Amino acid sequence: MKVNDYGMDFLEKDDYSEYKYKILVYPNITYQKDLEKDSYVVVLTNIIRELNKIRNDIHWTIISPAHIHSLDFYNTEQILVPMPSYPNAMRTHFDFKRIIKLINWKKMDFDIVYSHLPEHTLQLKNLIYNNTNINPLFIGYTHWTEFPEITNYEMTMMDVNILGLLEMEGCGINTQAQKELILKNAKKNFNKNVIERLDNIIVPQYLGWEIPKYEKQKTDKKIIVFNHRPHKYKSYDWFIKQMDRLWEQRQDFEVWNESRFYDSFIDDYDEWKKENEFEVWVPLTDNLNRAYLINNKYDRFGYFSKLSSCRVGVCAKQKYAGWAVSATDGMSVGVPYMFSDDDYYRELAGGSGIYYSNEDDFNNKINKILDDDEYREDWSKRSLERFEMGKWENMIVKFNNILNKTIDMLPAIKEDTDSYNKIVKFIKTKKSVSKKDILEHLGWGVRISFTGYRNKLRKDSIIKFTKNRYEVI
Repeated sequence: MKVNDYGMDFLEKDDYSEYKYKILVYPNITYQKDLEKDSYVVVLTNIIRELNKIRNDIHWTIISPAHIHSLDFYNTEQILVPMPSYPNAMRTHFDFKRIIKLINWKKMDFDIVYSHLPEHTLQLKNLIYNNTNINPLFIGYTHWTEFPEITNYEMTMMDVNILGLLEMEGCGINTQAQKELILKNAKKNFNKNVIERLDNIIVPQYLGWEIPKYEKQKTDKKIIVFNHRPHKYKSYDWFIKQMDRLWEQRQDFEVWNESRFYDSFIDDYDEWKKENEFEVWVPLTDNLNRAYLINNKYDRFGYFSKLSSCRVGVCAKQKYAGWAVSATDGMSVGVPYMFSDDDYYRELAGGSGIYYSNEDDFNNKINKILDDDEYREDWSKRSLERFEMGKWENMIVKFNNILNKTIDMLPAIKEDTDSYNKIVKFIKTKKSVSKKDILEHLGWGVRISFTGYRNKLRKDSIIKFTKNRYEVI
């Protein structure tokens, strides 16, 4: 057993362990500036780690724009496909030639494709079904959809997203509210039958809460944290307006920020920090245009440690209606969170969130939690109770059920045909063969699907599937 740079246990990789199922993962990268912080990477890391605790029959091949260390497990490998960094450009760019070469279908098989980017799912399925002898089933998870309600550019890939969803057996999504938003947008260009199919395919699948590694910190500062992206779709401008109002009333808090520089208008910044007792921390912004803003940068351990010292976190109204990993981060270390009173936040926090209905309500409640230690401690305990319920070890059950349901649907040939018997005899005679060996033995190419034969071979108790070989037990 080894530990990688991110404190995660993993075994030495080997090509000889038994893996009954192989999954190809297609990424959705929206934060190439730091891949380890990208929400897709965090989610996939947790999914693989938790599934490895309850099953050992899956090997994952992960398409990545660069090597991602936190995805290094004994049962993973990464194939590198560069992608544009701008999210809209990333959704339009599909590198057919590179992908078809790297999936190496003559030597490798995939039973399931786990797509995190619906915009590429139709293209990927077309590539695999028409240009290889593999016919995997497709499932997915959609992290960030280009809803017209939230994008600040003229064209989006929304309709292409919907076409990709239609090629899946099932696709998880952040919240029921976000599912409704997809169905609403689909009604603009798609008929009733398509809407009904989407309704059956898309399933709210709540993300698990990461168990943080951190050292509990305390501070006399009253730190308000806005640990989301400081964008308009997260109502960051509204949040700053409320902080300005709060600043007029009191100067005993800070808002947490995470850049290495400060705007020039903040003179004698170090002296200012000594004289004031509050902060507002916005970890992902580079623009410190208020005196109360801080943006200290940390690694993952330092981030959670700093987060544990915060007085309260804020989740403002968002048009995206999605899951707020930032809030689950904070609540997992006992930080109370204030949420706009919307259904998507109530899905996330339930009775453990502090909900505000308007600006005055927000102002009253944030003043109370800054001033009343007992009130703050009560909500801190509620946050920790919600964290216990939402741990990945609990949330992974639903994903595992979806995975098993898909496995049960894998197509297999129904009879022991002459070709199937030749394959079985070849494997048992040679004791260990690759897919390439089998195809050459039979003289098969791209026009004869191998998937049905592979799925039937899995039922033979004498034959063992390894990463890329078929062996006799």
